[in-house]
Amino acid sequence: MAATPARPTWAVDRLAPRPGDRVLEIGCGRGVAAELICRTLTDGTLLAVDRSAGAIRAAEARNAAAVAAGRATFRVAELAALDPADGPFDRILAVDVNLFWVRPPGVEYALLPRLLAPGGELHLCWQPPDAGRLTAIVERVAARLRETGWAVEPAVRPDGPYCAVAARRVR
Repeated sequence: MAATPARPTWAVDRLAPRPGDRVLEIGCGRGVAAELICRTLTDGTLLAVDRSAGAIRAAEARNAAAVAAGRATFRVAELAALDPADGPFDRILAVDVNLFWVRPPGVEYALLPRLLAPGGELHLCWQPPDAGRLTAIVERVAARLRETGWAVEPAVRPDGPYCAVAARRVR
């Protein structure tokens, strides 16, 4: 089996899922982070979404045991199309989902608090192709989240090079 790439490992370590958590992964790709998340879930669940049907098929195959056990569900969907009834989620993770920093706050930013359980956490992580953008991405996302009622904790790991913003609702 191939080694797990460092980026999703770092992101899931930051997420720190607990055994009973309900987790939403936005933009799950081929299911690498989902696999790491499912390793910690005993009575929790994961809903992982991606816009690509091919990515979802690969993620389901990679995580077939978690799907069969009822711990993981994979769905072709965009974040904006999710129904708050799918939640609430204790933790939400997005890795390399650029909409959070390339577009102004919109439908997605408005939907996140409706998907998150009280006391829940949002974790947005990136590995930009240009490490010089790490700080700019974190600052932009942190400002947008603060504007929409979140307390944020930015993180930059230049040796990665990765960056992330963890957030909790404050209003």
